[in-house]
Amino acid sequence: MVFYRWIYPEFDPEDSREMQTEYGLSPFSADILAARGTLPWKALELFSNEEALEDPFALPDMEKSVRLIEKAIDEGERIGIYGDYDCDGVVATVILYSYLQSMGADVVYRLPERDEEGYGLNPSVIDDFCNMGVTLLITVDNGISAFQEVSYAKERNLSVIVTDHHQIGDRLPDACAVVNPHRTEYHGESKDLCGAGVAFKLIAAMEGGDYESAFEAFGSLAAIATVGDVVPLQGENRRIVQRGLAFLSKTDNFGLSALLKEAGIQDRKMTAQRAAFGIVPRINAAGRMGSAKLAARLLLSEDEEEAALLAKEIEEHNRRRKNEEEIIFSAVQAVLEAHPEILLDRVLVIPVEGVNHGVVGIVSARLVSLYGKPNILLSVDGDTAVGSGRSVEFFSLYKALCACDDLLEKYGGHTMAAGLTIKTEYIPAFRERINEYAKEAFDRMPAPSYRIDKILHASDISVAAVSELDRLEPFGEGNPLPVFLLQNGRIEELIPLSENRHLKIKVNLEGSSIFVLYFKMALEQFPYAVGDRVDILANLELNTFRGNVSIAVKLKDIRPSGFSEKKILNADYYYGKLRRGETVEPKIAGLAVPSVEELRTFYRYLKKVSPLPLSVASFYLASFLSSWNYCKYRLALDILADAALIRLSGDLEKIELLPVNGKVAVEDSPVYRRLLFIKEG
Repeated sequence: MVFYRWIYPEFDPEDSREMQTEYGLSPFSADILAARGTLPWKALELFSNEEALEDPFALPDMEKSVRLIEKAIDEGERIGIYGDYDCDGVVATVILYSYLQSMGADVVYRLPERDEEGYGLNPSVIDDFCNMGVTLLITVDNGISAFQEVSYAKERNLSVIVTDHHQIGDRLPDACAVVNPHRTEYHGESKDLCGAGVAFKLIAAMEGGDYESAFEAFGSLAAIATVGDVVPLQGENRRIVQRGLAFLSKTDNFGLSALLKEAGIQDRKMTAQRAAFGIVPRINAAGRMGSAKLAARLLLSEDEEEAALLAKEIEEHNRRRKNEEEIIFSAVQAVLEAHPEILLDRVLVIPVEGVNHGVVGIVSARLVSLYGKPNILLSVDGDTAVGSGRSVEFFSLYKALCACDDLLEKYGGHTMAAGLTIKTEYIPAFRERINEYAKEAFDRMPAPSYRIDKILHASDISVAAVSELDRLEPFGEGNPLPVFLLQNGRIEELIPLSENRHLKIKVNLEGSSIFVLYFKMALEQFPYAVGDRVDILANLELNTFRGNVSIAVKLKDIRPSGFSEKKILNADYYYGKLRRGETVEPKIAGLAVPSVEELRTFYRYLKKVSPLPLSVASFYLASFLSSWNYCKYRLALDILADAALIRLSGDLEKIELLPVNGKVAVEDSPVYRRLLFIKEG
């Protein structure tokens, strides 16, 4: 559990009133839009179904690309498409391959094998395309950094069109055309397209700029890839997903239909959230656990029975992926328990031996929510490690990797997510370098946060109000599900669900009883008791069962009413500095470092309440220690762990007392001695 920063809504009430009048919105929805900074004139984009996509020829080199492809088709040249093994790369490949086939092109495609080939072009791939008689190669969702590979293709008389959406360095590959919305000469509104979005625009350009036929044939696929690549669902991406999801609900693609059935969402209203959690992970599972070619075969299948069999095979890969995720997470915890000093870093660099590097990105995202820090998880295999990282808002992981480029074999990505390959021997230097960069950029690292869209009163909560949230769809990156604050609610009852895997909390809010669902929370792990006053952040959704519609309130975060966020975040900041041996004000060190007597009192209390089912953060909130400064509390735990009196699990979810023979002098703990040295100046 990590303490999130809660960002409260601030807006001009007049903006909300104007949107209520102009678009017939309730105060409920209009307040949400105003809190998100949506001005009344800008709201037109959300509610107009006629807003057109930008001319595809506005993208650099689009016209040149169309001419080259049309020439290849007319002259019977063989065209090759090279994609990627994730959802975006697979879907982009399928879109372009299907379209060129329908145009009568002689076209072949290839997707890399994650384990054998890794991301992007390589010379052997170019040789293979040349041996197949390909004369025009089109990359999708890759190629922008393939400088040597594109030059090699040119030597082999292979023309290359690069279509990509990843960040651009200080030069472009020497291709015949480079279609990428991040090119400096492009100033349009398509900068945040995913790879499949760029391919979708290429098809529209091939149709003379007409998007209608492109949407009818490929809109659902483009929507899935846009959601799956976690690009902002604003502007053109929003319109692609809106229209594409409408086509998905009535798709005639046998592969998509089979996937919807395996996910159990074939009869449910299609939303971006259901696509993100139902379809995208299954497409990704093929590339992570087997071969991305399986997902491409599924999406290209023209036989219903074959599609059903392929979808079941992918479902099995998805099940294995979930198991592998737990194996990797356990391995990460073992590394962190053996090397707890890693958790003190501003950016966590965690090497793990012998795990599936196709799944490390998922676990990396899980670590952000657990520790609230950017992290890079490295799958080590001999003298090479392949890694994937995820970040927090305002800390660009891509820029951080750029600062370490001399240590890396290969890297790429975005602000919030990145991948890399590194020699195993350079991992310690990389960990040191990226943390030096982080310290220079942010002495106080950005804290993960929740942006509150609306403070709810009991009278605000109605089926009609929650129903209107549909008008704000699709929800995803850049347009998240609205987050609501329920303030000063009193807990009336705690009800375990699903054999105590989940918890239902009955809360009295302003005299009305509301049920809040807390998933993956056992009763004994919940730090609050009946009668406690709490503030809750939650999403609101509608549930329909046997014709009855009800409101589901799903908890995202909870804290005691009157909780001092500033004090906690400051204390956590100084805890990190003290444990890293960085300079702090003498007054801070004096207040934060516990005395020997305080440590003994703390240890006696731990023995009294043991066994303890609560996490490090929950125990602080639930116990008398809330009168302590949080920094002192964390330091006390570390000192006792260093003295082998307790054990902290790697995920900080468990505090365990260890057997002790004889008397232990906590003042002899190396961690304590270092802290005393700082305290005493």
